[in-house]
Amino acid sequence: MGKIEEAIKKINTEIQKDPKNRYLALVGEHIIDQITTEEAAEKVLKEEKTLARALTGIENRARKQITGNHAVIEDAVVYGWAREYFGLTEEANPQTPAEAPKKGVCVKLEDFF
Repeated sequence: MGKIEEAIKKINTEIQKDPKNRYLALVGEHIIDQITTEEAAEKVLKEEKTLARALTGIENRARKQITGNHAVIEDAVVYGWAREYFGLTEEANPQTPAEAPKKGVCVKLEDFF
């Protein structure tokens, strides 16, 4: 099995640990889509890099943007934070579109617990 397949398997395994968690699945599927090179696969395969830790980092960054009892963060921003956590920058994956569609979602902090 090559590194790309191993990295995809790693993320899929993490998603399957909590199959009802749609948040985990969406971010995980996005990361899987970014694993297109051996270099990207190596970054995802780092032992200390996990999908759960990526989500914790996303939640922490979202908390900093709370106004009242909610935060509005565009999908592209959240996915960008996930790519940043794994080290999958725009330069590392030239197939990532420079301008992602602008979508927003309004969530309450309680949605993450």
